[in-house]
Amino acid sequence: MQQVHLENKGKFKILAIITCALIAVSVPLFLPHFEHGHGIHTIIHISGIILGSFLTVVGAITYLEYKRPRLLLVFLAFFAITTAEILSATNMLFVFWPSYSSIDSMITHLLILMMLAFFSIGIFR
Repeated sequence: MQQVHLENKGKFKILAIITCALIAVSVPLFLPHFEHGHGIHTIIHISGIILGSFLTVVGAITYLEYKRPRLLLVFLAFFAITTAEILSATNMLFVFWPSYSSIDSMITHLLILMMLAFFSIGIFR
């Protein structure tokens, strides 16, 4: 049985579909945050969710293709990061617990976004 590998063209399609879908959903939800001056923080969250979702989907496809325990752990790590970003962004919309946007949280979220960006770039290499 021949294994089908995910080519860069397929990865770009997955990234484009996820990006378009999440931007279409998030723009109406997060528009008030842009208007109140929280645009950069919101963009960091949305970008993290987009890249995390992309990495989660690619991780799931790769795990299903090769069935290696190490790939399952990578998929679960990306899923956990994406879930954390979704919960954090959801807390911006519907405050479940008090959150203080300080420079510390901005730096932390920016570092997580950078990590996801580097992983995403590595997927295409």
